[in-house]
Amino acid sequence: MHGTWNRTDIGELGRRLQRAHGEVWLHQVKGDPYADLLRGHAEDPRPGEERIRALGPLWRSTTGAWVTADHRLAGELLGAGWPHRPLDDEEAHVPVDDAGLGGDAAHYERLRGYARDAVTPAAVQAVSDRVVGALAADFDLVSDLAEAVPTGLLAAALGPAGADRGELARACTDAGVVLDGLLCPQRLDVTRRAVAAVGRLRELLAGPEAGPEAGPGASPEAGPGAGPWPGPQEAAVLLATAGVRTAASLIAGSVLAVADHPGEWSRIAEDPGHAALVVAEVLRHDPPVRIHPAVALADVTFAGAHVRAGERVVVLVAAANRDPDVFDAPDRFVTGRPARALLPALHHRVTLPFARAQAEAVLRALVAAGPRPRRSAGHLRSRRSPVTGHLLRCPLTTG
Repeated sequence: MHGTWNRTDIGELGRRLQRAHGEVWLHQVKGDPYADLLRGHAEDPRPGEERIRALGPLWRSTTGAWVTADHRLAGELLGAGWPHRPLDDEEAHVPVDDAGLGGDAAHYERLRGYARDAVTPAAVQAVSDRVVGALAADFDLVSDLAEAVPTGLLAAALGPAGADRGELARACTDAGVVLDGLLCPQRLDVTRRAVAAVGRLRELLAGPEAGPEAGPGASPEAGPGAGPWPGPQEAAVLLATAGVRTAASLIAGSVLAVADHPGEWSRIAEDPGHAALVVAEVLRHDPPVRIHPAVALADVTFAGAHVRAGERVVVLVAAANRDPDVFDAPDRFVTGRPARALLPALHHRVTLPFARAQAEAVLRALVAAGPRPRRSAGHLRSRRSPVTGHLLRCPLTTG
């Protein structure tokens, strides 16, 4: 049932978050590199990821999670060929089901179809052109562009007529912490805002078929109270809670890629289709989702390690995409690599196509508008953001 977190006692929620944060801190103090990553304090998480890679293809953290940075094994774990599920409300630090993150692969395959039909390439390009066209010579990459495009697109394609776009954007911003909150306990005030924002997004994006019992995996055959078959409203909620943050991260990474590599800007100017290659390399070099957790549903063996049912298995997506056994000079930004980036699964089946289309459209719009933006000051990243590496501010200029 949706709304469970809204009814959670605030004192109990605070104790739960404090206890979880303390446990991560204790493991980190004892030298666990995965716990260090989970705290999300490092500006550059790559040294910690490399420490984990050196521990073998599948290493068990003192937190109890099995962790891999190995590209081959990561590809297997991100596939559908082994029994697993997403984290649930009791295991995560955010309302998983309310935010649309608790479904199975089949559920997200259905939602991907709804999202694809609603968010057309023409709509993506139109919103990207409009936002880019309104940029001043000096602008903030995050608030003026990377977040403005997905929230504008969501409102235009999936928001109800007459919806308050400002309120929708604020709710998406507050709810965007759910991806990091899957693994990293957030502050109480941040979590409370996220819970309220998720509930508000469900109200703002409610369609005629939506009901209070609708939820991931519900179907007409599920019985009384199970809610309707997941449809456009569930797709819209997922894109609002997780898709906007994912898209903003990928847009920002793609813009910085062309800002820092003038040759890529020139290639897009010659061939707008090159934008897709730039975004593909950003997904490898600076992915919007760095860590992907799952829970084993049965005993399985990977890389000689016996994983028991109920144990957590975590793929360090960013680290796997810098595996030196697969990618030459993995820290260099090189478009057109022969090996493709690994992509996280489950709800990312819906959110990554949404994000990818926007990042490509923004690059095309920026190059068409010209001139090339460049950094005008230092950037600022959010703490407690190990999954998305959320960028808070990044001033750019075209002057």
